[in-house]
Amino acid sequence: MRAEHVVEGLRRLLGDEPSLQIPDDAGQPWLTVKYGDDPNDLYGVLKATVADRRVIVKVNPARGIGQTLIPWIIEQQDISLPAPYRSFQAAAETSDTGVREPAAYLLPALVDVRPHEIGRFEAGGQTALVLEDLGAIDGLDASGAIERWPTEHIESALQSAAAFHAATVGRDYAWTIQRPSTSTLAADADLWRSILTDAAQRLPEVVPAGTLASRLAIIDTIDQWHPAKDAMPACLVHNDFNQRNVGFRGSGEVVVLDWELARVNTPQRDVAELLTFTLDAHTEVDEVLHLLATHWQALSDNGLDVDPELYAAAAAAEFRVQAIDRVGMQLIFGAAFDLPYLTRINRTVDHLVAVTGE
Repeated sequence: MRAEHVVEGLRRLLGDEPSLQIPDDAGQPWLTVKYGDDPNDLYGVLKATVADRRVIVKVNPARGIGQTLIPWIIEQQDISLPAPYRSFQAAAETSDTGVREPAAYLLPALVDVRPHEIGRFEAGGQTALVLEDLGAIDGLDASGAIERWPTEHIESALQSAAAFHAATVGRDYAWTIQRPSTSTLAADADLWRSILTDAAQRLPEVVPAGTLASRLAIIDTIDQWHPAKDAMPACLVHNDFNQRNVGFRGSGEVVVLDWELARVNTPQRDVAELLTFTLDAHTEVDEVLHLLATHWQALSDNGLDVDPELYAAAAAAEFRVQAIDRVGMQLIFGAAFDLPYLTRINRTVDHLVAVTGE
């Protein structure tokens, strides 16, 4: 969105002349590629002050990182894929994402966890959300470098997620893509194999031989373990539910930012993401099981009863999806950028797969 449109939109909405603070990419060097480097085009999180009132303006580009950042990395780093990235099912998850966050902010189920929306305005076919400025948010770390959350923080985040999971179960949303399946994941098997093989050669300290072998085995057996996910009820998930987007207000309430990747999936999707980023490879089995039980119980408390054996099987499947899909995407990012969390989450997800296996 052009800078002048942001200024005019704020002026109309709040009735005074705004002062914009243009963000830099400190700690997130991929932002320039993701959003473009035209200084007159503003995207992402913008801070503004209007008549001594501080607000946040969030503008999502029409195209997502599946059309900008990921293909750019693949080309620049010469990552060999069997077909163009856009031809794989996975590309849809991160493509054409501009409409998702504005639509998500209209859902009553998310009111308790998202920042308060002051208003919105449109320009050039794009929607800008004007949000409360939350200031410092406990636990939030845009770099992803925080290594371990306190257990009580993880419990609170899982309980909050379960509330919006239960409230949206069984609903389809035209503005986002629908749930994945065993067949759609298996259709991308060659993509996951290529990403892993490249990472094992490029980043052997992150993907050593043992990790490569175990994840290739996961890919080869998708049809054996993924059907448990197919049997689960589906709901709206945040889909990037980690400490880069999840934190705590001063009152201790969970707040969840950046809904641009929201989609329909099984509720364990957000659980697998959060635990991969906020636990470590030394977490005891009992704690992992306790945290899964916390989310399962919170689903029930909010009216969604799931057979505990099905829940456990689908959670185990979700950690396997996490290992090849979501962590696979992080391996692509790691080919181009120094990510402080990359080695840690790879070890953690391997641990989570191991402790939830049969």
